[in-house]
Amino acid sequence: MSLSTAPRLLHSHVPRRVSARQLRALATAVPSTPTLCTSVILARSPLLTPLPTPFESAYYAYQSRIARALTTPFPTPFYFKKGALLERKFKAEERARELDAFGDAFTEGRSSDAAQESGGAADNPLDGAAEEDLSELMPRESEADRKGDVKSLDRKGDRNLYLVVKKAGEWRFPQAKVDTAEREPLHVTARNEFHNECGKDLDTWLVGRRPAGVLVDPSQSLKTFFFKAHVFAGQARVAPDTDFAWLTKEEIQSRVNEAYWTGVKDMLQDI
Repeated sequence: MSLSTAPRLLHSHVPRRVSARQLRALATAVPSTPTLCTSVILARSPLLTPLPTPFESAYYAYQSRIARALTTPFPTPFYFKKGALLERKFKAEERARELDAFGDAFTEGRSSDAAQESGGAADNPLDGAAEEDLSELMPRESEADRKGDVKSLDRKGDRNLYLVVKKAGEWRFPQAKVDTAEREPLHVTARNEFHNECGKDLDTWLVGRRPAGVLVDPSQSLKTFFFKAHVFAGQARVAPDTDFAWLTKEEIQSRVNEAYWTGVKDMLQDI
């Protein structure tokens, strides 16, 4: 093949005329530019330590029994005067620890021996003594839990809570469209638009400048960039036509649509 014939062969594969139908097909094949949005996943960290699982409780009890079996007996005569109030209080607490570690079978015969050693005052070591009131643990269930108040930050103290808003009958995380003409960074737009939608009474911290995830919605030609944030104090103040709630991960799943949940579930913590 000579060089003079090569251009003619190449041009022979291109049609000389393009019909109107072919032009419309080419026009529809070009993808449209999606609308960019930013969204903030605002979380409140747990306030309480989660309760141990059954396996964790069994493991802790097992280790406690081993530790107490191998522990050298505490020399009470060296630290306490025989029959003193502190000695009786220490022995009562020690029996409670043994009961928790070994059960009733181990402490059944030791209770009577301890009562005889302390002069019969083992059952109530604080009788007749002026002692400060013993402190009690606060309940794990808050007033908001009892009332079912989903707008309170005091609910579900052992779980992560996330701020979701309801707009036009649809629950989602706070989000807003990006004005590309402003040419500002996405994290700045996310922070500013979040406070515009949820008020300036929230003391928040944006975790990073990079999005934690992206959700593409081809049906609406939307591309949403999600940024994570934490709340320290304050409360959301939304518009009259908008509702909000502080929800756990499972509660969010029951409110948002399936496609939205599939896109955001991996960005939420299970705790």
